[in-house]
Amino acid sequence: MEFKNEELVEREVEIACYLFQDFSLNKVAEKTGLSNKILTAHLRNMMKKLQAESLDELIQFLRAKELYNKLKL
Repeated sequence: MEFKNEELVEREVEIACYLFQDFSLNKVAEKTGLSNKILTAHLRNMMKKLQAESLDELIQFLRAKELYNKLKL
């Protein structure tokens, strides 16, 4: 699947940036001001968009495609 920057909304890109920095989900929720429930919904949407079956797979996919270089960290 080819990554298109517009596939992820701004909040999902922000979440991805924190995941690249190895923040825990609780820390991501704290940094973004999101509840765990809303953060989980964003992660679920990201996984669906990028066809990942788990959070680990999502992060591996993002890193393998070197998407973190394309994101503004």
